[in-house]
Amino acid sequence: MAALCGMLASGCSVILGKEDGSPQQEISLRFLENLRNEASLRGEGMKDLALNTDRATTLQQPNSVFADAFRVYVTDTTPARVFIFDRGERSVTILDHASPPAEDEVSLIAPKGVVVDAAGTLWVSDSQQGKVYGYTKNGKSLYVIGKFGELATPAGLAVDYFRSRLYVADTGAQQVKVFNLTGERLHEGGRAFGGRFFEIGASGKSEEDFKFPGAIALDRSGNLYVLDTIRKRVHLYDTDANFVRAFSLSGDDPGVAVKPTGIAVDSNRHLYVTDSFSNNVLIFDQEGRLMLTWGMTGALHGGFRSPAGIFIDDRDSIYIADKANGRVQVFQYSP
Repeated sequence: MAALCGMLASGCSVILGKEDGSPQQEISLRFLENLRNEASLRGEGMKDLALNTDRATTLQQPNSVFADAFRVYVTDTTPARVFIFDRGERSVTILDHASPPAEDEVSLIAPKGVVVDAAGTLWVSDSQQGKVYGYTKNGKSLYVIGKFGELATPAGLAVDYFRSRLYVADTGAQQVKVFNLTGERLHEGGRAFGGRFFEIGASGKSEEDFKFPGAIALDRSGNLYVLDTIRKRVHLYDTDANFVRAFSLSGDDPGVAVKPTGIAVDSNRHLYVTDSFSNNVLIFDQEGRLMLTWGMTGALHGGFRSPAGIFIDDRDSIYIADKANGRVQVFQYSP
């Protein structure tokens, strides 16, 4: 059963039913805030809707988002930069590294994915440069993945904190590649040298193969979810990178998920997929059954224009890069 939920400030609660009509599960989603600049951190979000907002200090076209207990990290594509929203200090730091950069810095051209590991390293993928950059919390360059051609077109990123892995969705290579947290490429079986590289998926026609892996996510156990944005499918792998299943986002309805862009998983292992064409979010269960269609086209709370990246933190707060609206919308899922 699928239901349309248009989000407002008061929130939305939808009860899904079994085939016999009896209640099965309640999905509760509540709007929390918009993030665009420092004014939004101070609770001045409605004032921030004015058209004369300073472009230099305000999100323009957010692409991907990641959040930890204290900060929210957002890649902005035009101009190329990374916003760091510090909730404790109620401040915003912008990493833009104007060209030419200092000797220990790099210039971003097309930032895509963003994630922070347990050591505090900020990882940002740049699809145009074919690299993933690792920064300190102050924006100094630490690591560069892709200097030796390891990557073609890196996009989505995810960190497995328990296994110290960095997953990179390499759309150009049609694979997910795996590195350690100092940027070294891992090999199968954990071997430091020799043997096959640790790679997931391949270009082909089997159920397991990718066409265009653009976004990835991990659940609380470390299972990997890969969004194939061309074939409009989700691929699930276990913690040892063994293929489990794949399912179509369209199902029996070819109009569903016309342009999937981001993927995330909540604490109940519901899958959230943003659709930048229909301007909504699709929620699936683990078997790939569509549970809920959430959102609508617009600029109010719960309205989206080209939603892109999505991230769900350990508290089940949901962060959505609302690209054409120039903001990150934050919601709360209640299990």
